Amino acid sequence: MEKFNWKFIDKNGTFACKDPQKFSRLYFPLANETEFMSSITPLLKGDIKTGQNTFLLAPVTTEDLHNMRSARHFWVYIDKNHIWSLAGANGFSSNDTVTQESGILWQKIIRVNKKLGLKAEILNFVPASGEHVEIMQLNLTNISKRAIKFIATSAISIYGRSADNLRDHHHVTSLLNRISLHKYGVINKPVMTFDERGHRINHVSYYV
Repeated sequence: MEKFNWKFIDKNGTFACKDPQKFSRLYFPLANETEFMSSITPLLKGDIKTGQNTFLLAPVTTEDLHNMRSARHFWVYIDKNHIWSLAGANGFSSNDTVTQESGILWQKIIRVNKKLGLKAEILNFVPASGEHVEIMQLNLTNISKRAIKFIATSAISIYGRSADNLRDHHHVTSLLNRISLHKYGVINKPVMTFDERGHRINHVSYYV
């Protein structure tokens, strides 16, 4: 265990790991008993779904997890020369100190960027109470001695259809999307489902 820098930090199975983003194919499951299932990596990649035909984020394999560009992106914009990706998606994140803390069906990534003077704690979990939702809670802490002004932006790509549509009818199903803006986010309700089951009216909404 010491070789990979894992360390248990309590008696409930909670563990911590330094630089988890450097481990190949590392991901963590998030789920509840109502068949809501997610996968997530230390770089916040992975998919979210309730079944084979209802994926909020694009379906992935273990190979895709580390090759894909889409993720649960969150950006902190201070100025044009200081843009911080909390998903480790740009060069400014390369010098972050990263620690993962995880337990039974939850993951927390702690990123510290001393140059910016900011610390981010990103907690992802699926509520055991049964809702079809993954919660991403993000705390930003100013660890410098100066005031910091920034613009925070979440950018999470909605796939919103069957896993079959990766291989079949990918383009036409993208044309079926209907997006509406909400005070607190974005809702996508495609007008139809279009896969090997046939053409059907869609009744599922996907939201971030």
